[in-house]
Amino acid sequence: MNKKSVLGLLLFSCVVIAGMFIGTKILIGKPTDPKYANMGANEDSEASEQENEENNGQKQSLGADTEEEWLYVEDTDNNSQETDIENSDNTDSSDEDNGQSDSSDTVEENDLDSEEPNPTDSPDNTEDDVDDDTTDSDSSDNLEDSDSTDTDDITDTTDALGDNVVDLPDMQLIYDSNQVDFMKHIPEMVFDSRIEGDLDIINPTLDIKARSAILFDVDTGKVLYYKDPIIPVFPASTAKLLTALVALDWCMEEEEVTVGSELDLVAADSTLAGLKKNQILTIRNLIEGMLVPSGNDAAYVIAAYVGRKSIGDDNASLKDAIPEFIRLMNDKAKSLGTINSCFKTPDGYDAIGQYTTAYDMGKIGMAAADNETILEVCSKSKARNVFADGSDVTWSNTNSLIVKESGRYYPYCLGLKTGTSTMAGRCLISVAKKDGKQVLSVVMCSDSVGRWEDSTKLLKYGLDN
Repeated sequence: MNKKSVLGLLLFSCVVIAGMFIGTKILIGKPTDPKYANMGANEDSEASEQENEENNGQKQSLGADTEEEWLYVEDTDNNSQETDIENSDNTDSSDEDNGQSDSSDTVEENDLDSEEPNPTDSPDNTEDDVDDDTTDSDSSDNLEDSDSTDTDDITDTTDALGDNVVDLPDMQLIYDSNQVDFMKHIPEMVFDSRIEGDLDIINPTLDIKARSAILFDVDTGKVLYYKDPIIPVFPASTAKLLTALVALDWCMEEEEVTVGSELDLVAADSTLAGLKKNQILTIRNLIEGMLVPSGNDAAYVIAAYVGRKSIGDDNASLKDAIPEFIRLMNDKAKSLGTINSCFKTPDGYDAIGQYTTAYDMGKIGMAAADNETILEVCSKSKARNVFADGSDVTWSNTNSLIVKESGRYYPYCLGLKTGTSTMAGRCLISVAKKDGKQVLSVVMCSDSVGRWEDSTKLLKYGLDN
């Protein structure tokens, strides 16, 4: 091949390469076909959306845990929705309350085929455990404005507020405290001269883990110890003591009640007594089902029955009967000397506008301890009941202090009531008696171990001093 041929070939190669380079540049600069652009965008969008959902789910889960920790007291080791894991405490798996733990272990049945299915670290950021376990037909005239539920002020999400009580718009149960501005519905606590006088004591130094607590001498009503007793907290199932007091004000123990559609109002994650529609129970059966296994279903059956009785109409709708019962609850609470409480649900389940204080729950607790029926019921580690319709059921008590096999047993304790919810944390109102002296402790916003230890410590101090 001569020189001209070689040079010609090289020149041709250069032209081809340059052409390919220029063509590539032109193609790169050309807009993409919209058809393919849309396809790519949809695929990326779906992948991104799925990834976002997963991330949001993880964030929401982490947020709930974080909130729950914040709602508890400092150094809380357990989340409020977890089952208590305590040394040698075999009965606490039924631990209770507002309805956030499974109650299936609390019912032992023979003939009844039952299908069982957030505390503030500061007065400015209330909520807790809760425990719950909670709104609304407010009976207090002086709280009506501050507690009235304005749905425009609440995040519009069925995940945050319960939609199972749509016929009772005032009763807005809180399922997700992260999405609800519940503090907006809690007024400033009142600290009057009576409370000031009650708390004018030489307060002993006790290591109490709970966010809020108080100890009373039952016989004299004197305060023996307190820790932040006037900050707003959430009652959870300790509110059932008030429900029982109202029921016994209006009913004889042997009165028979037929279970109805009020069961549909019970939150899905509630602790239950295992009641079924059309069963026939006595008021005594219902009180035991409410106070021993902490059955939210029993609380609603009581509320519907007593509410209708108060109205004077056995056929009154739930929309009328339940708010009427809530009104009776608040009236009863005020008659016992409470001034910083507003109850919204018969079972204590967390709800917009519901709050109390350790001091107020102490007043309610002392009235309950003074009631022979309530004290007798709450002292039972197990309660067997045969209903009027022949059903036979045995319930286990959620209060480990009275269960000998629990590992938390305190021999001088006579009862009363546990409470657990996201917003209330772990709560316990307990009464003990020794050598003729009787004391009552209130522990609000503690954790799964702390509530037992705090309560025992308070009761021992009260009985020994």
